[in-house]
Amino acid sequence: MKFWLLTIWVVSAASYVVNENTTCTLYPESLTHNGEPVDDSPSIHQAFDLCGTNGTVIFSQNTFHINSVLNTTNLLNCDVELRGELRFSTNIPYWRSHAYNVVLQNQSTAWLFWGTNVTLRGEDGGWYNGNGQAWYTQNRNGANEPGRPISITFYKSTNLLTDGLTIIQSQFWATFVWASKNVSIINFFVNATSDNQWDTTNTDGYDSWNSNMLLVENATITNGDDCIAAKGNTTNLLVKNVTCHGSNGMTIGSVGQYPTMPDYDINITFEDVKFLNCADGAYIKTWQGVPETDDSNGDAGGGGSGLIKNITFKNFEMTNAGLPIQISQCIYTEASNKYCNTSKMQIEDVTWANITGTSRYNIAASIYCSALHPCPNITFDNVKLTSVNRTLGLPNYGTTIQHEVFQCANIIGQDGSGIPCNHVAPNNFSQGVSGNIKN
Repeated sequence: MKFWLLTIWVVSAASYVVNENTTCTLYPESLTHNGEPVDDSPSIHQAFDLCGTNGTVIFSQNTFHINSVLNTTNLLNCDVELRGELRFSTNIPYWRSHAYNVVLQNQSTAWLFWGTNVTLRGEDGGWYNGNGQAWYTQNRNGANEPGRPISITFYKSTNLLTDGLTIIQSQFWATFVWASKNVSIINFFVNATSDNQWDTTNTDGYDSWNSNMLLVENATITNGDDCIAAKGNTTNLLVKNVTCHGSNGMTIGSVGQYPTMPDYDINITFEDVKFLNCADGAYIKTWQGVPETDDSNGDAGGGGSGLIKNITFKNFEMTNAGLPIQISQCIYTEASNKYCNTSKMQIEDVTWANITGTSRYNIAASIYCSALHPCPNITFDNVKLTSVNRTLGLPNYGTTIQHEVFQCANIIGQDGSGIPCNHVAPNNFSQGVSGNIKN
């Protein structure tokens, strides 16, 4: 009898939430407000409060206006079906001052989502619309601005599955997995593209931090930064069958930012990946070993220690990749050529296998390990990369070097590594390559 009374109250007080037993179906406020974009966040929170435990929350095939932050947490045995569009507002001052802090690099999120035994499914064309163009224009190619929110953060979750999630025009990073275990993201689609002169800097497709037992499978990501990034203390991650357009590729890092928080990135495999016109390919990036204070993008830091071990990049097809393969151990001080031999992060047991395709310039790989921690067991197996010009029978312009450049430094056992090292890697070689190696 008590549950029946609750059901009647919900329907009469908020007709946009229809509660039937343990299923809550959401309808947007605009249906009862002459199409006006009224904030649907309160009703969304209400639906999760009612059906977030042992229940189902369904977003109907309508447009929902998200004008305030979402906090759908403490879910248990819950299924979420996204059949409509979640359209986030472009009220930049609101989001910058209200988005939830996620600790790492002082970043924030527009939607904090967590639970145990939870599924989030995109169905019948349902999708997340971050209205990111407003942020790209506001940011004007800058690395970031405080309060610019991650689209959705999966936090403190165990046994979480997202299937068919589509994120269009993400405000910042599209997804962030934080302090979670056994999280799978499959059949995943991200598209962050700009329609004016400002680019989509820092629109990572997927980032993970302090999380274990992770899967990303069957994904297509078009964006302006890392396609997939395994940040600090990401362990047992499998990334499989992913196509990246125009991104910075697959990366370990950046790690080693915080002196009091060691990073261990162990047992990570990227396989069956296609890159189309990406700035980078398969790389590892760490902080320098001496802290720096620049905080333009949550970038203050360095000096952190830890281990990157048992990393595999295999079965990659690259088309016009700017820098296909790299290890850099001073990713945030390379421009000033400071502290590039001080990194406290040990890198070992890394394999690039079956990597084929074309590089944009004459540089195929740049592997520079910190002199403080040289890298053992760095291996190439069937790595075949050729510059686009060479495949066309054209010379590499503006350089006397007409072969593929493989730069190496501080690799233990280099002669048996399978890497055709033919140049010494400079310690401050940039992640962003814009021309051929000249000499």
